[in-house]
Amino acid sequence: MEKKKSKYRKRNIFLGVVLGIIVLTLLGLIYFLSPVSMNGKDVEFIVTEGESLREIGKSLEKEGLIKNDKFFLGYIVLKDAKKIYAAKYELNTGMTLSEIVEVLRDGGKNKDEITITFKEGLNMRGVAKVISKNTNNSYEEVLEYSQNEDYINELIKKYWFITKDIKNKDIYYPLEGYLFPDSYNFLSKDVTVKEIFDAMIDHLDHNLQKYKKQIEKSDYNAHEILTIASILELEGIDKNSRKDIAGVFYNRLGKKMILGSDVTSYYGVKKDLTSDISQSELNSVNGYNTRINSMAGKLPVGPISNPSLISIEAALNPNSHDYYYFVADKNGKIYLTKTYETHNKVIADLKNKGLWFEW
Repeated sequence: MEKKKSKYRKRNIFLGVVLGIIVLTLLGLIYFLSPVSMNGKDVEFIVTEGESLREIGKSLEKEGLIKNDKFFLGYIVLKDAKKIYAAKYELNTGMTLSEIVEVLRDGGKNKDEITITFKEGLNMRGVAKVISKNTNNSYEEVLEYSQNEDYINELIKKYWFITKDIKNKDIYYPLEGYLFPDSYNFLSKDVTVKEIFDAMIDHLDHNLQKYKKQIEKSDYNAHEILTIASILELEGIDKNSRKDIAGVFYNRLGKKMILGSDVTSYYGVKKDLTSDISQSELNSVNGYNTRINSMAGKLPVGPISNPSLISIEAALNPNSHDYYYFVADKNGKIYLTKTYETHNKVIADLKNKGLWFEW
């Protein structure tokens, strides 16, 4: 009988210990899940790009939003909420841990976050218009910062593909061609021009990395490749047409001929391609206009737009052929010819067929 009592006593002690552990665990969970303060205080919490979950947890604890950063990490794994967006959050010390995690998980919908899309082929003036429309920066502020000498020098020191070429006195906008077109997310409309430019140039750096060795071995440096690409962006409508046009340009440069690109003439007089342009403007003397004789065998002083990766690839890998002239019909189709006489015949034929583009 005493043995049975001893057996029951041990079982009861074991169950008591287990129950005690469960109670303590539950109390611990309740403690760590509960708000830090019952008197809620608003806290602006920012998660930056590339910040780790461990760093986020430590910042949350430091700001008095959670009780323990290690418990936060465990809870994140349990809830499969490992994706936390870089954004600005409005949190409160009266929020539970689960509420905070839910807000962080939904960070992609941060009410202040903005997305800015820069279309391929925009020039600096176009970029400035897009920034002024989507942020609290004015058009004038964007253009002014694009020529900030301290910032320009900082970029030259930081990036292998940005050189003193962009400081040429004949260049209108030093960063033309270096602002990679794409969609970018920012915390709010209060984003600075520098932050936007940094993001765009970083993206260009990322895309150029795989071509670095090819550019270094080329007869043309990065600035010249971007210049060629910026013209191709506006002259051709797809990858192959741009590679064909690139072949024409390289053939012309090899023969010390002018490139004769109208889009460079427009840029030289700071006109959009949809604007009217006079014959005198087409023949205007500046560092961009490739229609004038003094530009024979030369590239424009710098890019005339911000080109896409397709155009950069076309500039680096042109189609090899023996054509020296090209023209596009109103549908964008490219016609290549070897002589000026044949070139003019193609234009006449396109006009007769109603395929010639007229403003």
